[in-house]
Amino acid sequence: MSKDSERKWLTTNIIMMGLISFFADVSGEMMTPVLPLFIAALGGSSLVVGFIGGFGDAVANIVKVFSGYIADKTGRRKLLIAIGYGIPFFAKLGIGVSNTWEQVLILKPTERLGKGIRGAPRDSLVADSVEEEYRGRAFGFHRMMDTAGAIFGSFLALIIVIAFSSTLTTEQTILQVVIIVSAFISLLAVIPIAFLTDARETLENVSVRTRNFVENLKQLPKGFYKFLIVSSIFGLSNFTILLFILHVRLVIGLDSTASALDLVVFPILVFIWFNIIYTVLSIPFGTWSDKYGRKPIFALGIALFAIVCIGFTLTENIWMFFALFGLYGAFNAANDGIQKAYAVDLLPNELKGTGIGLLQTLIGLASVLGGILAGALYDLNFIWMFIYGAGVAIIALILFLWLKIPLKHE
Repeated sequence: MSKDSERKWLTTNIIMMGLISFFADVSGEMMTPVLPLFIAALGGSSLVVGFIGGFGDAVANIVKVFSGYIADKTGRRKLLIAIGYGIPFFAKLGIGVSNTWEQVLILKPTERLGKGIRGAPRDSLVADSVEEEYRGRAFGFHRMMDTAGAIFGSFLALIIVIAFSSTLTTEQTILQVVIIVSAFISLLAVIPIAFLTDARETLENVSVRTRNFVENLKQLPKGFYKFLIVSSIFGLSNFTILLFILHVRLVIGLDSTASALDLVVFPILVFIWFNIIYTVLSIPFGTWSDKYGRKPIFALGIALFAIVCIGFTLTENIWMFFALFGLYGAFNAANDGIQKAYAVDLLPNELKGTGIGLLQTLIGLASVLGGILAGALYDLNFIWMFIYGAGVAIIALILFLWLKIPLKHE
């Protein structure tokens, strides 16, 4: 890659938003691998874990459509990003001192509210900070920084667990320390926001400022709505990672030789491995989507998720879990940033925030239903949960390949 090429896509905004996401995910992914264990320690079942994970994501994604609309209408994306990265500190601190899973049920969606406020304005700003031909690479870089933070955060959680395992008396207390530390680290994500420049403070099409929310929805292209259908169906299958982590914990618990420390350490280790693969592949998948098109990469991501779910039905071997979590990381690298870049390609400039927000809102609603169904199926038999995930993913893949979705907005 030439230096000129790097300068065209690695702008100040892209670097700053990468740093913001890095620190946010150091904090967020310290909590993610321990949260299902913490909920279980507070008496929550698999259904509760699935519901809390899905409900939290739903709140974030429902808010995104309104946050995106406000960003399109006002152009104040930087302010929305700052608010969105500030809220999680208070919610995570509350989770850390919770003593019932019902308290976590209230606070987890509050923490995700910040993600909902910042998500669409941030993604819209990423899209506007680079030329279209480098968009996939820019989103890939953003996801790479995000997941690099996740790796660092997961390692930090592991260090805390090991360091305090001999001094703190209960698993619950150790997990609380991890969550409270993660709350204070989340404040570091706010600092780089001061260096952001809103690349589109003055909209090219000023008529969008006078349109209401419903009018904005009516202006979204037909091709984008087709993509919404596929993404929403796939969202039903793409249940929360908390259930994958909980499954690892429960399988380890079946081994009579496993220690209390093993029950916490192994889930964190597979989560670290997942994030390493996610990080390493994010920019390559983004670059390939620029070069070969979004459609084949996005389709590959859906297929990988189905393969992961099928794999979990075939083994309970802890070492095979590492291979499956590696594939799960590859799926996320081929899906998360690519899905956003694909959506942006289908949207006119003045409706990026509204469109991305609507996409993530519908995915969030689907994730709530998917999380509840997956958690309930897991309580019956874990195999049914993974069969459900694979089956719905395959349906979404077939529909995606069958529908004629344009590459540009129309």
